[in-house]
Amino acid sequence: MPGKLRGICGSLLIALGVTQLYSFISVIVGYFSAAENSFVIVWNYWVILVFGLALFASGIGLIRKEKYHFISTIFVLLFTIFQGFSVYYYQLRVLAEIQKNAPFEWSGTILFASGLLVLITLLIAPKFNANEVMADQGWKTKWRYAAGFFSLVGAVTSIFAAITIFKQLHSDSIKEGYLFTMPLDGYFACFMAVIFILVMVLAWKKVSFILIGILMGASFILFTNYLSVTSWIDFAKDNLSITFGSNERQVFGMQFLMGASAFISSIFAYIAKK
Repeated sequence: MPGKLRGICGSLLIALGVTQLYSFISVIVGYFSAAENSFVIVWNYWVILVFGLALFASGIGLIRKEKYHFISTIFVLLFTIFQGFSVYYYQLRVLAEIQKNAPFEWSGTILFASGLLVLITLLIAPKFNANEVMADQGWKTKWRYAAGFFSLVGAVTSIFAAITIFKQLHSDSIKEGYLFTMPLDGYFACFMAVIFILVMVLAWKKVSFILIGILMGASFILFTNYLSVTSWIDFAKDNLSITFGSNERQVFGMQFLMGASAFISSIFAYIAKK
């Protein structure tokens, strides 16, 4: 398998792992934030943690050595099966029992599709042959600079989003309170600012596949959060008569911009790795 293609596959495994680690961290935060005995950690939360660690570790291993290709393929296969089971058991199976106008949760479906695409990539990757490296590598510079530019956009947006979230969460005004936005969103925005800055700085020389994978995984998280929460905001507003912060939709708009910046920056960084 060509080294660059192996690196891309490894970074995609890291991206999937990041989504699972984020999900488990959100579960832990919810557990400690909830009232006593009102939040139960069930078995599939631990499965999410195992997949997060396994995918992240195998992704790093695959970036470094081809011998991790088989175990990485097995992990992605099991992950895809688990996501497919979760979508069926926790969503499709009970779809008839929930209110018809309640929004569908797309995060599991998107992860299932992403896992399937990564699995297909891992299966066909060994069929490609390594090509000779071109002597002139200067063309990569513009793509690295483009990745750095979008990381700059993402970093500025992340910092502004973190400030907005923490300012509103500490507001005494009930009218300005948030319904869906949690402190974890603010901390994640801070984390994203750090990742964006690292990519922006390293883009002047060389960006690692590990950082690209984290960036890609973050874009999955931000896109699915935006898609899910904006749907629930509309549902709560139209059906539950719940009042939420006037700028909460703006916060998730910033998260969408962060996700778009992360996705575009990672794509440009992949091209620069060709």
